[in-house]
Amino acid sequence: MEPQPDTTESAKRTALPFQKRKQLERDIEHVTEEMYRRNKELAETNKTLSLLRTIDALVLESHTSLKMVCAHITQAITQATDYAFVGLLTRSREELVLKAWSGSAWLGSKTQPSLERPYHLKANGAWFDLPEQSKMVSLESMGAKELAVFLQSPEGEVEKLRKQLALKSLYIIKLMARRRLVGLLVVGFSEPVTELSPSDTTLMDHLSESIGVALDNKLLFEENQQVLRQLKVSNEKLKALDEAKDDFVSMASHQLRTPLTAIKGYTSMVLEGDAGKINAVQKKLLEQSFTSSQRMVYLIADLLNVSRLKTGKFVIDAAPVNLAEVVEQEIGQLKETATGRQLTLTYDMPKKFPTLLIDETKTRQVIMNFVDNAIYYTPAGGKIKVKLVETPASVEFRVTDNGIGVPRSERPHLFTKFYRAANARTARPDGTGLGLFMAKKVIVAQGGAIIFETEEGKGSTFGFIFSKTKLAPKPTD
Repeated sequence: MEPQPDTTESAKRTALPFQKRKQLERDIEHVTEEMYRRNKELAETNKTLSLLRTIDALVLESHTSLKMVCAHITQAITQATDYAFVGLLTRSREELVLKAWSGSAWLGSKTQPSLERPYHLKANGAWFDLPEQSKMVSLESMGAKELAVFLQSPEGEVEKLRKQLALKSLYIIKLMARRRLVGLLVVGFSEPVTELSPSDTTLMDHLSESIGVALDNKLLFEENQQVLRQLKVSNEKLKALDEAKDDFVSMASHQLRTPLTAIKGYTSMVLEGDAGKINAVQKKLLEQSFTSSQRMVYLIADLLNVSRLKTGKFVIDAAPVNLAEVVEQEIGQLKETATGRQLTLTYDMPKKFPTLLIDETKTRQVIMNFVDNAIYYTPAGGKIKVKLVETPASVEFRVTDNGIGVPRSERPHLFTKFYRAANARTARPDGTGLGLFMAKKVIVAQGGAIIFETEEGKGSTFGFIFSKTKLAPKPTD
């Protein structure tokens, strides 16, 4: 009898390849599923990155309004997703304003529902009070009244909107930048949704950060542009006012100069005895009148020079001048005023002094202005010392007083047009703020420089310095 084959061993040998095949199939199926999952994740990631790049490009390259940028962003999101509704609200002061919206169902459609209100949501509304960064809202579970309160709109309008959009759920995301709310991203679903999928959650997280920064940058840009526009308008108004003021100054100065010249001339004639003999009291009164007239003439000259600066007609008329004699003459006219205010005014005229090629009239105005200021801003009992010094290379004129001085904070503005320090306005309310402005213009125009030293409460030194070489008269043949 022949031996029978071992069926158990044969079955085992047959079953082993079968099990291996099954395992291999399971492994392949698992790998396929994993590859599909990873490909899907990669596709979602690529979609997100592509959308973020698109939004960045829209903001960085766009020179349009905030509303147009928001419209482009909502359309880009709609095209990259299947969301039924995407809306963007931006913060304006204490309101949230619906700037743009789009929806997959109406993308490119002529029958797109209208949101023309636009929606202005107040700062004390539910939109601002979201405790979380984001929130899912079921529109189905809300009654008409509750939804109207939430949207801050009339019930009738809310019902109309609900029918037009046919949305069942809203996902609301706060858009933050620099720790403040800059807007809201609202995503609507046509089906009831209680929770976002992981991929949508990731997308929303990225979108909220990117759009928040983008909106903040655009808002800042628009705010800056608005400020610039306002400044431009204000600047144009100030220019117009300045021109009107200059026109008035020029006209008034020309009109005042003629009668003042007559007053000064007739007063001088009376003082010289051309109208008969005068007594000591009359002489003193007439001298004060003459000095005041002279001061007015200088003031009008300052006003005219300001006008000439504006029109480009300010010209230095240089001629050989003995500056020491000019200073002596101006001090002589102001000594009586200083004595009347109980001040000691001293000037030691140099016996020999070089002749300089300068504009005598305008330089006289500067000298008078510096000494006159010292007289008015020095309290009774004070001292004013005027010095004219020649050095090997230059000549220096200085007026030093122990008066009120100039506050540190106001020193940089002191030589600007119509500017006066606060303590100067108190001491002399009738000043114009033109004297120092014109003094600097006159001295600099002649190639000199202003001297200015001060200490508040202790006094000031005003003056100028000229180069002897630059202003020396040309030798005659």
